[in-house]
This record gives sequence, structure tokens and C-alpha cells, in this order.
Amino acid sequence: MSFVVGVRNRILRLAYVGVIKHVIFLWEPEDAHSKLKAVGKFLGSSGLTRALTSVLFNYQHSSLNTTVDGVDYPNPLGLSAGFDKDGELTSIYPELGFGLAELGSFTGDITAGNPGRRLFRMKKSKSILVWYGLNNMGAEKIAARLKYTKFRIPIGISAAKSNITEDFSLQDSIDDYMKTYTTFADIGHYTTINISCPNTRDGEPFTDQKNLQALFDAVRENYVPNKPVYVKLAADLSREEVEATLDVVMANRDVINGVVLTNLAKPSGEGKHEIKGDLAYHKGAMSGLPVQRIATTMIRDVYRYTNGEITIIGVGGIFTAKDAYEKICSGANILHMITGMIFDGPQTMGEINRGLVKLMKKDGFNSIEEAVGSRNPLPIEPMYKAKQKENGKTVSLPAKTAAE
Repeated sequence: MSFVVGVRNRILRLAYVGVIKHVIFLWEPEDAHSKLKAVGKFLGSSGLTRALTSVLFNYQHSSLNTTVDGVDYPNPLGLSAGFDKDGELTSIYPELGFGLAELGSFTGDITAGNPGRRLFRMKKSKSILVWYGLNNMGAEKIAARLKYTKFRIPIGISAAKSNITEDFSLQDSIDDYMKTYTTFADIGHYTTINISCPNTRDGEPFTDQKNLQALFDAVRENYVPNKPVYVKLAADLSREEVEATLDVVMANRDVINGVVLTNLAKPSGEGKHEIKGDLAYHKGAMSGLPVQRIATTMIRDVYRYTNGEITIIGVGGIFTAKDAYEKICSGANILHMITGMIFDGPQTMGEINRGLVKLMKKDGFNSIEEAVGSRNPLPIEPMYKAKQKENGKTVSLPAKTAAE
């Protein structure tokens, strides 16, 4: 069966890369996005079209099943936030081979996003330059539409702060996050708190430890039991900034389950080393290949720093099974992707899943859980605890939780 799927995927890839992509790339990127969304809606609209899509693109295997923070995933490969900004395509994702999908980011208020052109292709770099600015219809309207949807794979809800003003107010920002968090309390399987959108007017104020702690305190006050919460980190943080953020995460593990690594990379940051001379615009941030090395390095560092005690969702530059497997073996529990599908075709997810099965079998693993962190040995003493000892501090859960 795997051989047949491999032949199918090779034919589909040749058709997509050789013909279909050239047609799609004639359209303006945001127009192409809208048209492909319309196709996705159509394919997900009936049992017949969903079945046909599955025959063409899907691949599943029992060894890919994984459970993370109490959520069961048919495979570890997910759609990243940023593609389905209004949560309109959930019925088609399982047929494309995704094991999960993260919707949004959604904001408390309706957000128009940034003006003008907002999406640019960097063909030589296999990247998309994004300048959207969190455009979406707002938490309340989207939640009302999704409230009674029966999802067939786990769905994540990405919550961000409305990109409306450049004036930062800590309490208003926290209230904005909490509006989305509470509105989607009964919708979806996990929540991602996106503190790292690179295209917002007031920057990334929650990289400050005090601000982040205040946000986590609000999550605790509104906590939804049995629904994991993750925090999405920026790609361009220094090691010191990453560790400072992780110290807050480790001190709030009663409500924060892990991190998403990473968001888009700014062209002026570490991602500039992967640009192949085709930077399309002076604003925005890059997906795809320029983020690949940055994200995988951060996964390795975070896994070691936290002693593998928190969940890591790996994002950035996943085009092949080898790319996905490298992130898993570095410490990622599950994964997100978008750009690989855009550049290589909708059969990419099925091919990655097929390849993951082969790679695990080669290494003697029977499950994804066995492969997580397998090529990134942990230190004898947890690094975050060693750091706190040096600073004369300790990392612990909040007092009320420790007392329980």
C-alpha cells in the first residue's frame, strides 16, 4: 500500500510542480489564497468530494497516532495558524492528511489587518513574506459559526491581540486575549496564546516577563479544564529572551502546557542568511525555508533547557518527512506547516506521513512518542533549575497549585 501511495504522490507532485503551481503563481498571492480557500470549501462540502480528496491525497498509519496533553492525534502533522484565519475549512483538513489544524489567529475585536499588499512570494527562498497583520472577523462571530461543528481531527484555537492601535495597554491587551480564550472555551481541543505576531502595530510586548506573568494570571482566572494552552514564541528572540520566557512558562505549568516554536522570521533577523536574493518587500516576516534552521535550533535548545518537561509544537520550513522527523527527534511532540503545501502541492502531507513511518521503522521506533527528542540527549540536571540556582532563585508552580 505504501508503494502505491508513493507512486500516487510522485505523479501528483509532478503535476503540481510542473503545471498547476505555475498557474497559481500567476495570481497575486492573496488572490490565490482566496481562490484556494474556495476550492477547499467546495471539496469539504459533501461526503463525495471529501472521499475523493482522501483517495487522492491522504495517508494514515497507526504508528503515527500520538497523544499529547490528553489530546489524541491521528498523526503529528498539523496545519499552522495563519492559513485559515476565519476557521472556514475544517471539514477538508482530515482528507488532506493533516492530524490537527490550528485556526486563526483570532482576536477579540474584528481586525482588518494591514493596508495594501500583504502577501509576497519568495520563490528562490521557498518562502512567503507575510504582512497580514492578523486580519480576521473577530472571536465572537467566528465562534458563533463554529459552535456546533463536529471536528474530525483535533483543532487548535490561536488567540492573538487585536491589531488596531499602536498604543499598548497591558490590561486592555489581556482583556482582548481573554475575550477570545473564553469565547472559544467550548470550541476546539487546545488554545495557543500568540504573543509573537511580527506584523502588529505595537510590537511584541509580552516578551516582557512581568507582562507575560500578568497574562498567565488571567489565563488562570479563566482557565478551561482539560484544554491545553500553549504559547507561541517569536523566531527572532535571543537565547536570553527565550530562556526568560521559558522561566515564566515553567513557573506556570498549572495552566501553560508548552510552547509553539516558532512564528515567522523577520528578514532583518537570523532568517536573512537563508534569503536567496528575492526579498519582495521591506516589511513583514518570512515563512518556509528561512525559518527552518531557526525553529529546529530553538526546539533543540528549549527541549534541553526545560528537560523535556513541556510540550513543544514545531513549526517552520517543513517540506519533507526528513524535515518533520528532524524536529520530532529534536524534541517536538507535534508539528505545524503551511508553506510546504503551497510550494510542493496538497499531496505533501500524505507524503510526509508516509516518510515518517519509514524513518521511524528504520530507527526501530514503534510510535512518535518514542522518537521525540531521541537525537537530543537531555542534561543530567535540568538547565532551567541550574540557572535558577545560579541566580539564587527557584522555579515552582504558583502557591495555590503547589498546596493542592
